[in-house]
Amino acid sequence: MDHKYVYSRLEFTQKRISELEKLISSELEKLETSEGVSVELTKSEIESYEISEHLNLDTYKGIRSELADEQFGNRIKETVENLPKSNGSSYFEKLDVNIGMVMDEFLYHSYESTANFHYVTPQNYKEVEEKVDIFLLASAWKGLNNEWKGLGNPKNQKIRDEMFEIINYFKSKGKETVFYSKEDPTNYEFFIEFANNCDYIFTTAVEKIPHYKKDCNTDQVYLLEFGVNPVFNNPVGLHKIEIDEKVIFAGSWYKKYPKRQKDTTRIFDGVINAGNELKIIDRNYNRESESFLFPTKYLEFVSPEIDHETLQLLTKLFTFSINLNSIQDSNTMFASRVYELQSMGNLILSNYSLGINNLFPNVFMIFNSNEVKYILNNYFEKELYQQQMYGVRKVLRLHTTFHRLTKLLSSIGYVTSNLLNKKVAVIYEVLTDNIKKNFDRQTYLNKNLVSVKEFKEQYDEYSYFTFFAENYEYGEFYLEDMINGFKYTDSTYITKNSYYDGNKKIAGIENDFIDKIDDYRKTIYCTKDFNNYTIQELKSLRDFEKDYSIDSLELNVTKEHNYITSEEPKFTVIIPTYNNGDHLYNKCFMSLRRSSMFEKMEIIIVDDGSTDDYTPKIVNRLERLYSNVKAHFYKDGGSGSASRPRNKGVLLASTEYITFLDPDNEAINDGYTKLYRSAVSNNVEVVIGNIIKVDQNEKVVDYYQAIKEKFPQRTVFQNSDSYELLIETSFKAQSIQAMMIRRSLLINNNITMLVGVVGEDTLFFYDVLLNTESFIIIKENIHVYYAGVEGSSVNNITINTFMKYQELEKEKFHFLNKNNLLKAYMALRFNYYFKNWYLKKLELVKDDDRKDAEEILYQIYKIYENSTLSDLDETIVSFVTKFR
Repeated sequence: MDHKYVYSRLEFTQKRISELEKLISSELEKLETSEGVSVELTKSEIESYEISEHLNLDTYKGIRSELADEQFGNRIKETVENLPKSNGSSYFEKLDVNIGMVMDEFLYHSYESTANFHYVTPQNYKEVEEKVDIFLLASAWKGLNNEWKGLGNPKNQKIRDEMFEIINYFKSKGKETVFYSKEDPTNYEFFIEFANNCDYIFTTAVEKIPHYKKDCNTDQVYLLEFGVNPVFNNPVGLHKIEIDEKVIFAGSWYKKYPKRQKDTTRIFDGVINAGNELKIIDRNYNRESESFLFPTKYLEFVSPEIDHETLQLLTKLFTFSINLNSIQDSNTMFASRVYELQSMGNLILSNYSLGINNLFPNVFMIFNSNEVKYILNNYFEKELYQQQMYGVRKVLRLHTTFHRLTKLLSSIGYVTSNLLNKKVAVIYEVLTDNIKKNFDRQTYLNKNLVSVKEFKEQYDEYSYFTFFAENYEYGEFYLEDMINGFKYTDSTYITKNSYYDGNKKIAGIENDFIDKIDDYRKTIYCTKDFNNYTIQELKSLRDFEKDYSIDSLELNVTKEHNYITSEEPKFTVIIPTYNNGDHLYNKCFMSLRRSSMFEKMEIIIVDDGSTDDYTPKIVNRLERLYSNVKAHFYKDGGSGSASRPRNKGVLLASTEYITFLDPDNEAINDGYTKLYRSAVSNNVEVVIGNIIKVDQNEKVVDYYQAIKEKFPQRTVFQNSDSYELLIETSFKAQSIQAMMIRRSLLINNNITMLVGVVGEDTLFFYDVLLNTESFIIIKENIHVYYAGVEGSSVNNITINTFMKYQELEKEKFHFLNKNNLLKAYMALRFNYYFKNWYLKKLELVKDDDRKDAEEILYQIYKIYENSTLSDLDETIVSFVTKFR
């Protein structure tokens, strides 16, 4: 069979189908424009034709052998092997505890250097028991050498009985037994029997904790997420070698997961269409199964599987890695590679995961294939490098397996020494304002600014010491990153041989080992290794044993230059923030940064009184690095909602148009550019777009379609339409972050947001619509609303939340009454909102506070009591009856 001919004919067929799809979509769009008739065809109605589904396995493999790069692994192997590797860790020390354990290979390697581990087999368990204090059983499928193959199969009773016997043997000898599941929630049932036989239970999925407590009748159940071993997963060798491809995916295509297939296609197509080379390492390349075949359109990017150790190093050659989640709705459970890839300096393109978004806002979530090109192509190289090191820093700060094992031991009653928060001295000879400013901006907390004399007197109190130069600018993460270098290398000092002089990068050795120090003011020393040197000797010493030179970031020997000298701004983006610096920087701000109009934005960040020390540092950093960013700080501990900082932002804005973006949300699709251009070209006061809302699932909140259903011929509206529009749409509101508003509309009509309440933006939306002279709707997704963000005001529901709701509803009642909308609101919206918002939020209040929250909610009902209709929803009637 001529595989090339077969493939070319099939490819032609697929191309024609794609052309027909585009033609159909174009005709439907014309129909909507000319006749006001909207027809939406679902994906199942226009099913994309995939060649691989219509080929037998042999034919597919023949085509694949023609197209795939089967020699990639052999070709790259020598390059990868020449990358420098970690030589250990001088920061972390093995915990002094002996643990017998059963694990699969990958988990074992991530923990093996954290304590004295002894691997348990069916043959040696009695011998191991004599050496250890704890028996740790992880949810394993086969163990290190297939000794435990079948352990996760409930039908394999023989191997499972052997494990039960081992658990009972350790218990009989007075040893603590611990079960750790890394397979929850999907494989909970396969391992629950083992958990039930152990003294303590740990899980990667916080949602399963109540299940374990109930099914195992114990309270000794704890969360233990994945972690990384910094000796294996680290940035050593990062940026050492450049290759053509920019994005790598090492994994599988799963035919049984249609949602995952859709997400995979979205990301792959985005990378390819952005003009970037994609490399797919197919982990099932040699598997004789039709369940894992990549679509033929991706075969030219595919290469066979590579051994795990080589693959770990290979990813350092790529700027971006793709991660795909099959479990998307867990707050804590997601693939361990998300931790591993970041610790090696990879930026990650991922489909949505609730847990990843909460913990790692720097991971790029892809909801639109078109968004990928902005991510890959619109950042400066230095910005991408900073994002790479952010991931390294975030993981090393709290998510190593040393952190995880320390937590496990603490939970079962073991006292461990504090190895994870070492103290650094920053030494000055003459204390100047600049040195003090550089010291104060550091995110590393366990630090002291001391004179030479004080340091000599307190030498033994410190693990590390360094010197700050009077004329250097040290970035916020300088100390933290330098100390992190000790975590993944066995070094006596960490230095910067490459750095910045203004906006010029001074080339040198970075992310590699070095045997010299060019400047003691760019170096951090380990006290135990330099106690025989005087300060003067250290200043002049240059040649040392081989140690480590870290990345070139976070140090400028003159003054950090702004990335962008902004042009005259055209519109203002107002960002309220409070104790959420990581999301502010990585999710919100970096999404604005990839906009085509970023240089023409005025960005005003108003800190509402953050108490975490970290967020103000991030706000100051953004203002320092970007000339179009302005910052304002309240220093009173916070107002309780986003209203005060938003109102302040409106007053501070200097442009004709303004919009808002919350720090835990993300601008997409160059949406603000489209809002602004639509406002200007149509000369309207307000433009409204759509949003994507994600919590456990994703959906488009399609305000455009909601309006078109009632007003099919129109997209532009006048003030005289607003009253009718609110009623016709049953008071549907859109996110104010999907609006572009003429600032004078707010100023002249004194439209502000109610301070100290929750849900204030809905009332603000109504107020804007009733006062605007004109507005337009556009069919564009403007931002992603991450509804599942942990700690946000809409998810952290307490009695105080309901008190804020009560204040809002008092104001809303007066507003509706004043505008002759109360009767319509009660008929069209009250039932739905009270039942589907307030009563559902009530379920999230802790049991101890539920009664008080119910009382407040009843008071909210009473605000409207005299206006309620006779056909009150039965659920609401049932709730209200309890108080009568």
